[in-house]
This record gives sequence, C-alpha cells and structure tokens, in this order.
Amino acid sequence: MKTTFVFCWNIVLVLFLSFAISDSCVHAQGVLLRSIGAVNDSIGSVATATPIDAAGAIYWNPASISGLEKSEISFGIGVIMPKTRVSSSVDFPNGAKLSGSTKGNAGSIPDPSMAFVWRRCPKSPITFGLGLGAVGGAASLYPATGSPYDNPVLGGRAKSSTVIIMQVTPTVAYKVTDRFSVGIAPIIDLASLSINPMQLGQPLGSQYEVHNFGTRYAWGGGFQIGTYYDFKNHFKAGFMFKSPIWAEKLTYQGTRADGNNTVFNDNFDLNLPTTLSLGFSYDGIQDTIIGLDIRYFDYAHTAGFKKGIENGVVRGLDWDSVMAVAVGIERKFSQKLKLRMGYCWNENPIPDRSVMLNVAAPLMMQHVLSMGATYAVVKNLEFSFSYIHAFKAKITGPFPTGNSAAPYGSVTSEVSANMISAGITKKW
Repeated sequence: MKTTFVFCWNIVLVLFLSFAISDSCVHAQGVLLRSIGAVNDSIGSVATATPIDAAGAIYWNPASISGLEKSEISFGIGVIMPKTRVSSSVDFPNGAKLSGSTKGNAGSIPDPSMAFVWRRCPKSPITFGLGLGAVGGAASLYPATGSPYDNPVLGGRAKSSTVIIMQVTPTVAYKVTDRFSVGIAPIIDLASLSINPMQLGQPLGSQYEVHNFGTRYAWGGGFQIGTYYDFKNHFKAGFMFKSPIWAEKLTYQGTRADGNNTVFNDNFDLNLPTTLSLGFSYDGIQDTIIGLDIRYFDYAHTAGFKKGIENGVVRGLDWDSVMAVAVGIERKFSQKLKLRMGYCWNENPIPDRSVMLNVAAPLMMQHVLSMGATYAVVKNLEFSFSYIHAFKAKITGPFPTGNSAAPYGSVTSEVSANMISAGITKKW
C-alpha cells in the first residue's frame, strides 16, 4: 500500500514539474474560472473524465454525470482575493522620463455554486443534472493620485473593472452502453461588466473618456455536449465541446469628461469563447484517482476579444486563443476523509502588444496550485474545503497613445491571487 501511494504521488509531482518548467512566460485561462465548487477547486479543476462531484462534472462534461455513483446535491461558496499592480514609464525625445507604480485594491470576489444530479435508480440509463454558479469573474481597482506624473498609464485618475458571469446549466446524460455515455446541456448566462473609465469604442488616449457610466445585465446562451467512456480497466476518457456563449449587446451609458458633461450612449458585442476539453483518469491504485484534462479556449475568434486597436479606436481586448492543462489526484484515507491536490497551467491570452488595453483586466496567471479535503460528518453528508494559490505573473508591453497608436513607453501589469472555498454535499 505504501509503495503504490508513493508511486502515485511521484507521478503527479513529475507532471507538476513538467508543466512548471514548460514555459517561463506569463499565462492564464482568461476570464473563465478554472473550477467550480470546493471539490473541483481542490483537484485543480480536473473533471472531464474524472467525475468525483456534481458541480465539476456538469461544468466540464455533461456526459460524465452518468459516472457518479450516487445522486447528490451540493452548495458552495468561495472567496477570490486578487493582488494587482500596474506600472508604466514614458520616455520623451528631450530626455525627460515619467514613471510610476500603483497597487490595486479590489477586495474579495464571491464565487457561489450549486449542483444537483439525480438518477431514478442505480440501473437507470438516464441521469439528470442542474448546475448554477459563477463561471467567470474578475475585479481590479486602482486609486486616483490626482497627478498624471505618478503613473502615466492611469493619468492620475482611478481605474476600475468588475465582471461577473453567472451560468445555469440543465443537463441530461444517457448511458448508451455500460461503457459509453453521451450528454447535452443548454447554457443560460447572465453577465455584468463594468469598466471605468470606459475605453471600448473610444479613441486610444482620448482626453474625453467616458466616465460615470453604467451597463445593464446582458443575457446569453449556448450549449455543451460531451462523451464519457469507461474502459473497464481503471482507465476512463471524456470529451466536451462548449459552443460560444452568444450574448446580447452590452449597452452602456455615461458622460464624457469634456467639461460639458456630454451624454454618451453605445453598445458592443462581448461573447464567451468556444471551449474544448479532453480528459483521462486512472483509478487502478487502491483508494486513489488521478485525472488529466487538456483544454482549448478560442478567444481569438470571439466577439469582444478578437479585435484590438483599429484606426486609433479601441475595438476589443485583443486576446489570443489559449491551451490549458490540469492535473489532479484524490486519495481516500478512510471512510470519512479524502484529500486532494491539483495543478493547472495556462497559456497567456494577453499578448505583449495589448497590455495597455487590459490594465483593468490583468487575467494572465500561469501557475495555479490547489489542495483540499472532504470529510463525511455522517454517512452521505460531506463537508469540503479547498485552498487555491495563483502564483504571481507579470507581463510588459508598449504604451501607445493617440490615434497613431505608436508606442512611446512601456506598461507592466502584475497579478497573483488566493482563493478559499467551502461546500456541503448530500448524497443518496
């Protein structure tokens, strides 16, 4: 038993080290959260072929809910605590230089979740599910200094952003054979985005930025389909396709900072990307499950992300499509206690050329380590806890200004984050 346990952890550590040294640049999964619920959080978001809880299974592969041993309902809450900093410098032809650095103060971001999976009887080929929770979110807040000389990219003004994406996912999975399952889930999204001052649709570096603006909530929809296969030799595989989330135009209103309080109305498209996820799991070691997910997020062809600066006007965030890899392990130590550990590595959606466009959205974490535990207080009633640390990431790019968008300085954005989450699960 001890030998197999040590061997199992060695496999995971080798994978962790392999991903950790595979790229020294700053990377992230983008605006979408890596995981949902305390259990999925603690195992590094692995779930496409590793159905160990309802929330993770619904979010990452609707077909995999057929692999859950029991019906269950869970509730969870997490708190994300980001740390951000933006620095900039400008060199002038006459030799003068301006530079400065500002620390963000966004506070804590809530991350709620709920999941429900039900099967009429153990031999029923149909499993139903319902997921509800935050699947995307970020926040940043940089205080005003009153002087543009303190940090040129902020111009002495405060800059803030908040995005919250809530998702409802009714799900059904059908067991075609005792090995193969398929699943489908329509997706309903409700999103809110706040950026102040608003730069989307505005001339780059304009002194007449839109302030005191507001946006209304935007509804969106899409679907996800998945397959799940149990090889019956301790190996399992799964695949998930999630369509773009097509959202209604995000409408905002405000006033221009032109001395006349000119009223400004506009709207823009902001969807969520097509997502693919391929997963594998192995449970041939007693009381142990190892999972691996490989994912792709197509930001480069998604409205709101695929454009940057056009003719001196900011048309989008200018993100690249990215790959992500997640690996995790669960070890059952007794009938009551399970421990988990996970790791996620992500490519960077924000290219160097677009750092300035994303000062208010520094979503470029590369290495994310997680751990957690589940304890059964009584039979079929479990409490789970997780801790996640996103290691510090930093990216530097040009500081363009005016309609020519010519770089004349540099902007550096830094971010790290911690998250804790807890949940309760009832099974039957």
